[in-house]
Amino acid sequence: MKKVNAKAPGKLFIAGEYAVVEPEQPSVIVAIDRFISVTVFPVSTDFGTLHSKVLSDQPLKWTRSEKGLTFAEPAENTAIVKAAIDVAETYLTELGKPLSYYDMLIESEMVNEEGIKYGLGSSGAVTVAVIEALLNAYSVSVSDLSLYKLASLAHLSLNSNGSFGDLAAASFTGWIAYTRFNQKSLLPHLKKLSIKELIARPWDQLSIEPLLPPESLSLLVGWTGTPASTESLVSQSKSSGHDSAFSSFLEASKACVSRLIKALKAQDSKGIMREISLNRELLLEMADKKSIELETPLLHRLCKVAGDHFASAKTSGAGGGDCGIALIPKQFDSSLLTTDWEAEGIVPLDITVYKK
Repeated sequence: MKKVNAKAPGKLFIAGEYAVVEPEQPSVIVAIDRFISVTVFPVSTDFGTLHSKVLSDQPLKWTRSEKGLTFAEPAENTAIVKAAIDVAETYLTELGKPLSYYDMLIESEMVNEEGIKYGLGSSGAVTVAVIEALLNAYSVSVSDLSLYKLASLAHLSLNSNGSFGDLAAASFTGWIAYTRFNQKSLLPHLKKLSIKELIARPWDQLSIEPLLPPESLSLLVGWTGTPASTESLVSQSKSSGHDSAFSSFLEASKACVSRLIKALKAQDSKGIMREISLNRELLLEMADKKSIELETPLLHRLCKVAGDHFASAKTSGAGGGDCGIALIPKQFDSSLLTTDWEAEGIVPLDITVYKK
């Protein structure tokens, strides 16, 4: 085992939110240059420690048992890190790697100075970074697809109902077209197959395709300062099942995002902006029928101001707070837009798309 560092980027949804948690629903996501960094230090002790200011002011001591990693004292908000470590260590054991103890340092660029999350997919990034760091520490390399699958298995162990799009963005980086795997078809295999076997087999309906960025458009990100619970909002959208309104939304979203992907491949800036605006309208219509506050007043203003500057804008992710995005033609001065955002109390984030 060797000392290593790994980092994974955050994400922003460009289009396809809410629909993407359902089978065969496409989305467009970008990885952004805000990172979770994980450093692993080999130690000679019979225990390890986890250091993370986001989780605890003090190092968290852990040991290993047949049930995986166990913390010496109860620790809040460590479930995702524990799940990522358990998946990575199980996979390493299957590969014949003898496990030793280590200290792990987790650092985040996805919170502000007060520790408030920006809504950039930190749980996905920490999962990917922890798994990649541990595999690298044992000199094991995996493909982007296998890394995504390992991270997904960690989240599945926690009964996540999310899209896992943050895991795809953190694993593949750049602009991607993403369709979630069919969870129902995978579940019967989870207890029967090893992790090695699970990540080697095809996952039904899973699609992750790198896309070229739109050359003639700039991506701007505004933060409203209000964190939102993705899992809670997604649960609300599915609470009454697949009624006719939600089924209509899924059909319209699939058509819209499919056209967006085609426009991105063709570098059709007008088509890209048109589908972004339409995706916003579809989301708002769905949210209204489901009684979800997708656009807070500040997110509504974010979109209105962007429209005044010839940009197409929408919420990014679950809405209810957090971030909005705007795509603006490069011939326009984007600083005028961000200045007006600031006047409304919206924080423009200095973010660019990250491609490894």
